[in-house]
Amino acid sequence: MTFSTLALVTALGLLGPLLAAKRSWHLPLILGPMLAGVVFGATGFRVLDATEPTFAFLADIGFAIVMFVAGTHVPVRDPAVRSALGSGAIRAAAVGVIAAVLGTALAAAFDTGHAALYAVLMASSSAAVVLPVINDNHLTGKPVLALTAQVAIADTVCVVALPL
Repeated sequence: MTFSTLALVTALGLLGPLLAAKRSWHLPLILGPMLAGVVFGATGFRVLDATEPTFAFLADIGFAIVMFVAGTHVPVRDPAVRSALGSGAIRAAAVGVIAAVLGTALAAAFDTGHAALYAVLMASSSAAVVLPVINDNHLTGKPVLALTAQVAIADTVCVVALPL
């Protein structure tokens, strides 16, 4: 990876804060880098090559950092969150069952044989997106606590299940 490519990736990473700066738009920080990846990656101009080994390394580091930051948003010692673990676990299990059925149906419909992968991707709640949105919008209440627990449980299970 050249220095100019690394500089481009860094500059594109700033799109998130730029798009989220206008509070009335209610856009999450993750939207800017995701759009930049689509536009400059394999779908768009093909300036950035996802198969580059340095990208794989940066992606692994980035994923670890995102999950670490997402984990810091889950107040597991908060008694209110602990009380919502039961309903969050039930919701996460229900989403997992639905994802397994839909993953199987998609794999059969497109004859790919990747039912488990589809199910894991659908069951994942992306704490990196959900939890910052909850915090940025100052959402509270029992449903939000159950959602926080659901997201934490679903993402933990999916991160463990994905390599399998």
